[in-house]
Amino acid sequence: MIKMCRFLFAGMLILMAAHISAQSKSESYLFHFNPFKAETGGGAPHERRVKVRIDAGLMLQYLTNDPHYTTGIQGDGNYTLGVKIEIPIQKNADIIVGPDLMHENFDFDSYFFSPGYSFLYNGDLYYNHAILMDEIQIPVLYKINFSSETRNIKNLYATFGWIFRYVLYDNSLVTNVNSGKFVWEGQNDITSAYPLISPEGSGGIEASLGYQHNTLRNGNAWFFEIEYRYGVSPLIYSGNQAGSNNVEFSLNTLSFKLGLRL
Repeated sequence: MIKMCRFLFAGMLILMAAHISAQSKSESYLFHFNPFKAETGGGAPHERRVKVRIDAGLMLQYLTNDPHYTTGIQGDGNYTLGVKIEIPIQKNADIIVGPDLMHENFDFDSYFFSPGYSFLYNGDLYYNHAILMDEIQIPVLYKINFSSETRNIKNLYATFGWIFRYVLYDNSLVTNVNSGKFVWEGQNDITSAYPLISPEGSGGIEASLGYQHNTLRNGNAWFFEIEYRYGVSPLIYSGNQAGSNNVEFSLNTLSFKLGLRL
C-alpha cells in the first residue's frame, strides 16, 4: 500500500512538472514572438512624389478707390483657372508654384476728358467705365498638411506665400450714363503704382485653407480650397492712354476653388 502511494505521488509530481514546463514555454512564445509580430507594420501606402494640381474657381472682388473720382464700383463674372506643381519638401509640407489666370470684370462711374480737350472738372461723374482685365498670377506657396496625406483619406491643409501678378490684358468701355451712348473703347490702360519688373507687374500675398480627399494607393486627390489674395501695390487706370482719367484703386480677391491633384 505504501509503495502504491509513493508511486502515485511520484506520478503526480511528474505530471505537475510537465504542465509547468508547457506553460512556461507557452508564455515564452507569447512574450517573445507575438509582440514583435504585432509591431511589424506594412509601411506607407505610397511615397510622396511631385504632383500636378489643376483647379478652377469663382472669385469675389474687394475693390477700393478714391470716392472723389469714382462711385458705384462693382464687380461680376469673375473666375480663375490654374495649373501648378506640388513638390514635397518635408513629411507634411510642400512647395506649390505655377500660374493662375484671373479673369476679372468691374465697372464704376467717373469722369472722362476727351483727347485734345481741357475743361474745368466740376465733380460730375457722368461716365460709366466697364473694365475687363486678365491677370497672370504666379504664386510661390508653402503648404502644410494638418495630418498625414499618405495615411488619411481626408485631411485639411493651409497655404501661404508670395505672388507675382501681371496685367496681361485690359479693355475699358466708356458710355455716357445719362444718354447711354458709346463714348470710347481702348486697351492697356492699367498699370501698377509700384511696378515690379514691368509697369504691369506687381506683388501680392496669398493665404488659403483647403480640404483634400486622398487616394492612398497613388497619392492622387481632389480638393476644395478657399483662397484670399491681397495686392501689395494699387493699380492705376489712366483712360484712353492719354490721361483722361487718373483713378487709383486696389483689387483683392476671395476665391472658391475645386481641383484635382494628379
